[in-house]
This record gives sequence, structure tokens and C-alpha cells, in this order.
Amino acid sequence: MRQPIDMKRFEQLKAAGDLPSPRGVAIAIIRLTQSPNVSAAELARAIRGDPAFVGRLVKAANSSLGAGKRAVVSVKDALMVLGLPSVRTMALGFSLLSNYRKGACGAFDYEHFWSFSLVMALSMQALALRVRVFAADEAFSVGLLARVGELALATLYPAEFGGVLREIAATPDLHQLELEEKAFAMTHCELGAAMLLDWGLPEVMVAPVQCYETPEQAGFAEASREAGVLQCLVLSRAIARLCLSPESEHANLMPPMLRLANRLGISHGDFIALCENVGREWGEWGKLLLLETRQAPAFSRLSSTKEAPVAEAARRPPDGAGQGPDAGDELRDDEAVRVLVIGANEDERACMRSTLDPDTFLITEEDDYDQGIERAIDIQPQLMVVDWGHAGCWADWIRALRDTRFGCSLYLLVLLDHLDEETLRKATEAGADDFLVRPVCPSALALRMQAGRRTILLQLRLEHEREELRHFAAELAISNRRLQEVAMTDVLTGVPNRRYAIDRLYMEWAACARHRRPLTVMVADLDGFKEINDAHGHDVGDMALRQVSEVLRGELRAQDVLCRMGGDEFLVICPDADLNAALACAERLRAAAANLEIETGGPQLRLSVSIGLAVRDESMPAMKALIKLADRGAFLAKARGRNCVVAPQLAGRAP
Repeated sequence: MRQPIDMKRFEQLKAAGDLPSPRGVAIAIIRLTQSPNVSAAELARAIRGDPAFVGRLVKAANSSLGAGKRAVVSVKDALMVLGLPSVRTMALGFSLLSNYRKGACGAFDYEHFWSFSLVMALSMQALALRVRVFAADEAFSVGLLARVGELALATLYPAEFGGVLREIAATPDLHQLELEEKAFAMTHCELGAAMLLDWGLPEVMVAPVQCYETPEQAGFAEASREAGVLQCLVLSRAIARLCLSPESEHANLMPPMLRLANRLGISHGDFIALCENVGREWGEWGKLLLLETRQAPAFSRLSSTKEAPVAEAARRPPDGAGQGPDAGDELRDDEAVRVLVIGANEDERACMRSTLDPDTFLITEEDDYDQGIERAIDIQPQLMVVDWGHAGCWADWIRALRDTRFGCSLYLLVLLDHLDEETLRKATEAGADDFLVRPVCPSALALRMQAGRRTILLQLRLEHEREELRHFAAELAISNRRLQEVAMTDVLTGVPNRRYAIDRLYMEWAACARHRRPLTVMVADLDGFKEINDAHGHDVGDMALRQVSEVLRGELRAQDVLCRMGGDEFLVICPDADLNAALACAERLRAAAANLEIETGGPQLRLSVSIGLAVRDESMPAMKALIKLADRGAFLAKARGRNCVVAPQLAGRAP
């Protein structure tokens, strides 16, 4: 990755001590996590020094699990779910959020900045659970800190950065990055990437942060992990923009988001469910972080909005939008249709008033055609009657009206002075649905208006059914994900099961092969478990399994994963651990199990574990070879008297 900014200059900024930086307990957490052998118990003790961070950490862990899994309630469980790198980055992000809510840059909206960043964090986490390009917990931190460069500029250069922001507010067409480059010889994206790199975030996440506001300049390989992270960042930013933008802009922002989601392979219904969940989480997190949030947009309704190239005035919702049924609402058989009549003469209007039932047709009249356009935008009629003698002069406006949300389902009846082929062709091309020829016959008028009403009724019922189908598809997608997540968890112990272990090991194997990092696997067999089952019954055996799995989890490093493979056998996946580090960890597991007194409500029992471990090396053709070697180590440990650790790769312990 090319350097985000001139690193010599960055070091000078860092040395000056003015860059945003963590404080308090966050510093202790970050220092502890820099040690590869820190235990979950040590880290948990440090974290409990900040009750606010405890709540945020547990919330983050539950969010990253998704629905359907056993809720995380303790710090130790949260550490196991999130892993060491994510806990470090979250401590950093939440510390910045707590300490930089205000600042000297008057033009910089700190509250809006953090609320926007929170939506990005939740969106990145939700997208990571769908696309599986990177870990969900890691994604949360990256989303929360992606815009930290703006916070840094506001802190370092409050007056100058405020000037840039005011210039953009006065002239929205200006590009912020260009103005920043001119004012500071760097952009907030470049500065933010340098800060994230300095804080220890992996390059594969930092590189997309540097260019997600200008993705066309990224140059990542199409199938690369960086390209996947970049697309998720772009889409997360779009979701945040929509959530915090005025309602009048929502219809324009939604279609590009749907296209981005489709490019990531996320179905329409799944993406709408994702956005709605982000909206709910935004409100919950806002309360937890004491951040101001808004009512989340109605994503399911927005998803059906056409992207319309019409005048901004035609897109704006009316001031009285709540006065009648919306285009997406179901219309009852006894409900009045909103009718706008433009340009008809007085006799024709009188005919309409006397012929049409006011309980069925709610008629609004307008003489002036220019005022008629504004009235149409204001009341959003479902049926319009237009004098084609004048309407032919503004047929382009009718075409534009058809591109608006209410206009695309509008039933348009035109009044013709005479009937000929050319007039009908022009009216049809402009978007007319039906016509009446002067002089207006009351019976013909009633027939045409009732036909229009039936068409409107059918359209709205169809849209209502589509909406129900979209909701059903979204609920089905959520249910499927819940089932999938339940299928990955061992019901008895609550730890990941064999299926999860194999999937996770495949991912870690590929990552270690790609980045040339160590990967160690342990196989842990309980000693004497069969005897407990035979002597005391399976209920007591289940208690033993739960308590042993709990104590083993507590002794693992934060990034390690404990899985139950079945019966009394557990698998531990230790990424970024060489043989020596894994041996130290395995010894902690062995000692913890040996010292555990199993509470049964009756006799107090003890168990021990025999552990075999193996580290990946170039001679191993596949992942199965690594598991097989660790399993052989467990067999040797049993043969040597149990309650010991054996690594077959160590010549001194080989048979």
C-alpha cells in the first residue's frame, strides 16, 4: 500500500500531541492487547475498570453474533466473540467518541459526525455478516473510525478546516478533498488512513479507507479482499448519508444503494432487512452512547421508489402529505379518490360535480395551468382530468410527472376538442390513460371516472401485496440466517460446534497461507469423562462439559476459538500463534481444567484434559493434515498418563 501521507510529516503531527488519541482505561486495554500472551482474564479485569466500555463491548459482541445465538452477558464471553484486535480497536474508537464530542472547530458538527460514523459502523458489521469478506467485529471498528481524519483536521486546524466546511456549505458543488489538499497538503482520507495504520489496523482494511470516497481511483483487483472491503465502505457511507439526510432526498439516494448491494451479491429483500436492522440498532446504540439519532427511514417503502429525472420540486413530498392515502397504501372500496381538474370550463366542472359522488371522488379544481402544476405536487392526486387543448403545450411536464412516485401510478384523463389519429397519438405518448371528447356526456364521464377508479384500486392493492411479499421475503431471509447461526452453535455448551470449526479453520488456513502467518490447532480430550457418565449419569456429565468448556474459554487468548467437536473432544483454533506460544496457552488450559472442581449439587468431581497440538507448516498438503497431527498429539498424551500436553512436531516429545 502506498503511504497515506508523507510519514515524516505524520510523525511530526503525532509528536506534537494534538492528534486525537485514546485516554483513560482505553490506553491500558491497548497496551495489554499488544502482548500476544495476554489472557482473557487479565484483559477482562482491565476492561471492568470502565463500566461504560463494558456495556458497549457486550453490545458489540451480541451485534456481531447476529440473531439466534446465545446472548453474550459477560466480558469474558465478549472477548471470545470479538477477538483481541477488535477489542483493541473498539477501545480506541469508543475512547475517541467519549473524549471528542466537542471541539474548537465551530463549523464541524461533532454530534452529526459521530452519529454518521455509528451508522457506518453498524452497516459495515451487517454487511460483513452477509458478504463474509472480513470479520463482523473488525468491520464495526473500521466503520466507526473510517472518517477519523475529519475529526483530526478539526482538532489540528479548527479555523482553517472550519473555513473549508463553510466554503462547501456556500457552494455545494465544490469537492471537499480538493479543498483539503489545497489548504493542508493532505486530505482527511489520507490522514485518517495514516492514523489507522499507526494504531495497528491491518493494511487490508486501511487501504480501502484511504480511497472509499474516490473508489474509481482505488485500482484494487476485482476479486481481492481490499475490493470487497472498499465496496462495503462505499455502501455503508451511502446508508449513513440516507439515514441522516432530509426526507426529501431519500427517494434519490435509495436506487444507487440498491445497485451497490446487488453488486455485492445481496438480494433486494435481504438488503432491505439489513437496512431496517441497522436503523433499529442505530437507535439502540444511540441511547447507549448518548448520541442523538433520528427515526430510521422506511427502507421497504423507499426500495420501491423509481429513480426519477424530474425537477426537484416534483420530488418533494407535500406539506400535507399525511392528509390522504399514499401511493403505497391500500385503498378501501368506500374511500374517496383524490381528483385534480385542470383547465376544464365551468359547464364541464359543473357536470362533474353533479354527476360524480363526492364520497367517491374528492375533486379539486384549478383554472391556472402554472398553479395547477404546483397544486398537483401539493395534493398528489390519484386521478387527473386535463384540458388537452392547453395540456398539449406542456406535454413534457406530464412526462416528467410520470417519473415521480405519485405520477407513475396516476390515472390521467384528457378532454379533447375533437377526435383524430394525430391528437390521440400525442396524448398517448405524453402519458394519457383515457379521453373524453367534447361536449362531455355525463354518462360517458361517470363511466370513464369509475373505470379510472377501479384501475387505481387494483394498482394500490397490487402494490400492497408486493409490500407484503417484500416483508415476507425479508423475514424469511432473517429466519434463514438465524437457522444457519443456530446450526453453528453447540446447544449444550454454547461454544461453536464442529461445523463452525471446519468453516472457521478453512478461513484461517487460507488467510495464513496467503499472509504467511502461523496457525496452530489443539485437540483437547477430557480424561475420565466416560467414568463420570457411567457413575453419575448423563445429567452430571452435561454439567461437567458446560463447566469445563467455560473454564477453557476463560484461559484462551482473546483471538483463539474453542469449538466442541462432539462427545468430550474440543478443538482450539489459534491464529497467529507459533508452537511456543501455543504450548504456553495449552499448559494454561491443562492447569485450569485440573484445578476445576465441578459443581453438581452433590458430589464435587474433577476432570483433567489431554491436549495435542500442531502448527501448520509447508509440508502439510491440506487442513486435514493439521487436525490429524494435533489429534495424534492428544492420543500420545492419553498414552503418557493423561493430564499433559504433547506436540508431535517437537523432536524431544516425539515417540
